[in-house]
Amino acid sequence: MQNFPLYRVIFGADDSFRIDPESGDLIATKKLDRERRSKYSLLVRADDGKQSSDMRLNITVKDVNDHTPKFSRTTYSFDIPEDMAPGKVLGHLLDRKRHKGNKIQFLASVLQPRLSLPGSIVAAILASDSDSGVNGEVTYSLEEDDEDETFLLNPVTGVFNVTRPLDYEAQQYYILTARAQDGGGQASTVRVYFNVLDVNDNPPVFNTSVYSTSENTPVDTVVFTAQATDADSGPNSYVEYSLRGPYGNKFSIGTVDGDVRLVGELDREELSNYTLTVVATDKGEPPLSSTMDVTMMVLDVNDNTPSFSQNIYDIEIEENTLTGTDVIQVFASDADEGTNGQIRFTISGGNTNSDFRIDSVTGVISVAKQLDREARSSYSLVVQAADRGSSPRVDRATVNIMLLDVNDCSPVFELSPYTVSVQENLESLPKNILQVSCVCFLFH
Repeated sequence: MQNFPLYRVIFGADDSFRIDPESGDLIATKKLDRERRSKYSLLVRADDGKQSSDMRLNITVKDVNDHTPKFSRTTYSFDIPEDMAPGKVLGHLLDRKRHKGNKIQFLASVLQPRLSLPGSIVAAILASDSDSGVNGEVTYSLEEDDEDETFLLNPVTGVFNVTRPLDYEAQQYYILTARAQDGGGQASTVRVYFNVLDVNDNPPVFNTSVYSTSENTPVDTVVFTAQATDADSGPNSYVEYSLRGPYGNKFSIGTVDGDVRLVGELDREELSNYTLTVVATDKGEPPLSSTMDVTMMVLDVNDNTPSFSQNIYDIEIEENTLTGTDVIQVFASDADEGTNGQIRFTISGGNTNSDFRIDSVTGVISVAKQLDREARSSYSLVVQAADRGSSPRVDRATVNIMLLDVNDCSPVFELSPYTVSVQENLESLPKNILQVSCVCFLFH
């Protein structure tokens, strides 16, 4: 006859527990996993063969820190426009697609106004831990990848804030390592990529602004190429060129290549320089543009011939004009510049015995030797004006010089003394008995 009860589990053990039928010891039959099942409710019966009694046994599985925080993604990648404005929430950057209705959306819509970190919210990461209590509480931190602290990570919410202006042209991406650690010391890390998106915040920039070209350049010649660079990327950096100003009849510009071509003939003597306004406009939305005033210097070519103020000069001078005396100055001009417009004078003809000289710079003609009207009474000098170009151009004028007589001779008998015999008692008087003659000699 049974005089002691036997114990057994009626239900609820789930193969995880059994009870010793004699001692009543409750025994775990396999490893428990709180994250799979945290509570058990067993119905235990004691039966002595005649009577039985049932008892409810509630078991709570206590948590141990056997789980590491797990991020929602193996890596995170976020695109951030470089013109991120302080306080602007980029909801489309948050991980809403996978976690709709979860902590991320809650953070974006509710916690964002309460955050005390400076700057704009640009992204958020999420890590979960299956443990409970302190063991399941996750805190976030950044490993030392961001020395400049451009980004701050909220340790509670996992929200990233940007702390300073971003500049695509200075740095196009950031790679950070985020750490999630639970209260029991378990931790995991994940790579976070921030890709800085270019916005059209840079206008095109020109290089130089002064160009020059020979005035006889043929039409349709490329006289210079305008070059502007834009630090943006993609369409924001595509540059198109145009000209602004009154010289459309002289120059045109290639929209894409920036080649400035000559479409009309240049004449330095008409206009020695042109100021063109070149406009560079990028293809951003909205487009940005910059202008550059280009000074086009027209270089001289020797396309003008010297010209005398008159073709014929007529003067009269006394024959006793002293050596070295200036008698006339001739004038000539040349519309070219530099050596092409510098004139040199010479006497190229008619200067018998080199009786005259001319100053090559001033055009002053002076007496070079003593003159003698009795030897030569007139001169017809051919005066030449030549520029100093590589292929000199020449003009000529005639200078007619008439010598005026002065009383510079004394009469001298040819024979002295004269001896003549005359017969006495001549008839038919008067009668020539002798002819005398004299010549003139210069006074010296």
